[in-house]
Amino acid sequence: MSKSTPLSPDGVAACSRSNEGERSSSKTPLAKAALAILLAGLATQATVAQDDSSSGMEVFETFTAVGQGESRANNSLDLEALEIAMPGAMPEKMVDKIPGVNVATSDPFGFYEFANDVRVRAFSIDNLGVTLDGVPVGNSNPRYGTPIGRMVDSANLTTIKISQGAGDVTTPAYQALGGSMQYFTKDPSKEAGAYVSASYGSFDHLSMFAKYEMGEIVPGFTGYVSASHFEFTPKGLDGLAKNVGRRAEAKFKYEGFDKVDITYAMTYNDRDDYDTMTMSYSDYTQLEAGDYLGTGEGYKEYTPWDYPDLGTWNYGDYSDGGRNLGPLAYLDYTVGPGEGTNAVYYDKWRNGRMDTLQRFNFDFDFEDGKTMDVNVYYQDKNNYGLWGRGTDYAETQIRAAYANDPTRTDIWGQMWYDAAGNPVSSTGEIVEEYSADHAIVAPGTAAYADGVEYVAGVPGRTARDENFGGHRYGVTASYTWETENNKLIVGGWYEFDHHGTERPNYNLDGGSVMGAYRYDQFNFTNYTRYIDQDVMQFWVQDTYTTMDGDLDITFGIKALQLDRDAHGFLSISEWLANEETFRSTTYEDFFLPQFGLLYSLNDSTELFFNYSENMATPTSGTITTAGDTFNPDILKPEYSDNFDIGIRGSLPFGSYTLQAYSISYTDRILASAVPIDSANAGAAGNSVYQNVGGVDSWGVEASGDFQTGIDGLTLSGSIAIQETTFQEDLFNGFSASNDAVAGYRYEVNPEATGESDAYLEYLDIGGNDLGNTPFLTANFDAIYKKGQMRYTFGGKYYDDVYVNTLNTQPIDSYTLFDASIAYTGKADTALEGWKVSLNVYNLFDSYFVYAAGYTDEDGTVRADRGRQYTLKMETTF
Repeated sequence: MSKSTPLSPDGVAACSRSNEGERSSSKTPLAKAALAILLAGLATQATVAQDDSSSGMEVFETFTAVGQGESRANNSLDLEALEIAMPGAMPEKMVDKIPGVNVATSDPFGFYEFANDVRVRAFSIDNLGVTLDGVPVGNSNPRYGTPIGRMVDSANLTTIKISQGAGDVTTPAYQALGGSMQYFTKDPSKEAGAYVSASYGSFDHLSMFAKYEMGEIVPGFTGYVSASHFEFTPKGLDGLAKNVGRRAEAKFKYEGFDKVDITYAMTYNDRDDYDTMTMSYSDYTQLEAGDYLGTGEGYKEYTPWDYPDLGTWNYGDYSDGGRNLGPLAYLDYTVGPGEGTNAVYYDKWRNGRMDTLQRFNFDFDFEDGKTMDVNVYYQDKNNYGLWGRGTDYAETQIRAAYANDPTRTDIWGQMWYDAAGNPVSSTGEIVEEYSADHAIVAPGTAAYADGVEYVAGVPGRTARDENFGGHRYGVTASYTWETENNKLIVGGWYEFDHHGTERPNYNLDGGSVMGAYRYDQFNFTNYTRYIDQDVMQFWVQDTYTTMDGDLDITFGIKALQLDRDAHGFLSISEWLANEETFRSTTYEDFFLPQFGLLYSLNDSTELFFNYSENMATPTSGTITTAGDTFNPDILKPEYSDNFDIGIRGSLPFGSYTLQAYSISYTDRILASAVPIDSANAGAAGNSVYQNVGGVDSWGVEASGDFQTGIDGLTLSGSIAIQETTFQEDLFNGFSASNDAVAGYRYEVNPEATGESDAYLEYLDIGGNDLGNTPFLTANFDAIYKKGQMRYTFGGKYYDDVYVNTLNTQPIDSYTLFDASIAYTGKADTALEGWKVSLNVYNLFDSYFVYAAGYTDEDGTVRADRGRQYTLKMETTF
């Protein structure tokens, strides 16, 4: 047997390969990363605690643990030790302390899903394999998938395992280009009891959590139930509204059978949030310079009626540097610029998510080292999203719909004609049929004649009430056969996912954006999309142990196939024509290999190497792209090749890990706006997707712990260096001239057929840095325990980044500090079982902005909200 813990399906696998002959030849040499790891080893004093599975290594009370016994970069979070985390923080927010992981959120909790930017090395969380107790989330997209924060309460988690470079081939995922995030919940206790906590703090934050442990109900059968309530005031909505999340969970386990343990778990999630605003980079720099849109003023509260020329989106509370920039909380709908501005009000800028996940786990233990793990799951999703619209937009769609089919009866408003059948305006003039002057009236309004009152069919502001969700179910199974020198894992995953989306638009009561929805007054629909997909994945992995147990050699292969169908009105142009569409795509690759080496230098030091290839299928949204821009034969899956190499071990005063990596990411998919001359231009939910080349990335990461000479004081830290660049320029279309334009270059088009396509236009980004990807990040945390007191202090440095691919819009670096102080009641006193703690986020109230999204030319930023205090009380009984 190996001296190290054998590789397990807790996370090895992943990166990828391109179609034969299409992979980029431009790769960052592994030698560069290997040299960098040696230099970093001389420059960095790394620290991190070892996994409990490690042998011969002392375990200290720290936040992170290295993946001892794994042939790849792997770290874990011990959530019971992570008291520095802000109470109420979502699971996505907690992983920020892992080296190579960076998290930016619009609030300290990571509650608002559309603003969460979780990146691991070169990839976002959408390109990672994420699981909960072995059950895949499918994908982490807030729209088409399920972010992990909906599926589990942080208080019920015990461990989060992060494989920065590659999850193993047994990780069920169809969009994973990089590593994996594995979340594990606590098992029920055999001792009956209860736990209750309550937190209150800044921004009207209130969190409550209660858990009842049933104990051993009958021999071998245990269980618990829990419930939580979470709320806080989002930006710009003080005294008006709150983001609210509620969750109920249960877990039961039976260990009374001879060969199998059975676990059942259920999560019910119900949450509502309000959208938050961002600043365009150009707005941000003008505010900083004190000349916002030529007003001669900088940070202040702007309102639509004070500056009528500001335009549709340029309003809000910038008075504190944008920290309170949120939905429009003040509104006089009788004045102000533009249809768009006055169509948006905070109560029509809202999202809701209701999910139920049920799962069974069967853990079989046969004789002679043979085991099998089976997960069966079912998830139901019921979600909504609201948004305000102006009168003009609704009228435009209604006129276009009648122009395509004058006999349709699904629209509430009717076109108005005089007694002779001539199309007329609201004042009775004969006009061109279906033109902007052709009046739309309420049903029952008489044909126009002198004295007939005009009753508007669209009396004012409108709004959409989008409903989306569906269900998914699946099963994973993994069979393991372990002998003295060999460990074989064979398994697979099947999932069916149905996702439906309907986006109808209705009148609002009284024509006011503050009015209730008139569901009896339907105007139009942007789309009705119904997407079904079947996913199948198979894997085999073998670990052979040799050299007296010092060397583990692991080789694995996975095969992946995804079939996706879509039907309905996939874009508004199809609804206007009253013609539904059916589409089908298939993505597959049956040879995605992984190879790993783990060598034990001694009982306290390991060397590891890992190579993996992985494929990520295009997202669900790609099959709904507008009109003739959809071509399943052209859009290819994304691929990546990933190398990891490193060393980890223990020292007399602590433990460490040091690792380097190289990633080649090819066939990257870019979502762009629908061309302006398309019938779907400006329509919500429509994009054009294309493969636009690749990205090269290399980096070095170090982390560890340090047990100081001061009794009770432990230090932990990590550092990561990363360089991520575009491989080539991006083809942007054709041009009639090659006049120099900043950020673009031109080539003569050898196949030009006219003046308008004489040149090939490229966005000049080859060698540019990937947006929102810092070169340097560093974490530091300290824990000091003295008697019943516990003090923590930590910080993170985040290097400056660009927010556009042209690399012309930089934002500054920042350092953020957190702290906490806690008192635990002494045993055998009246305070036994009680605990009180004070947590402070952004301790020194540092002002900084971070990337909220980036485009080719103009990105967006969001201001941090500032210092936040939270007082928490908890007890067990």
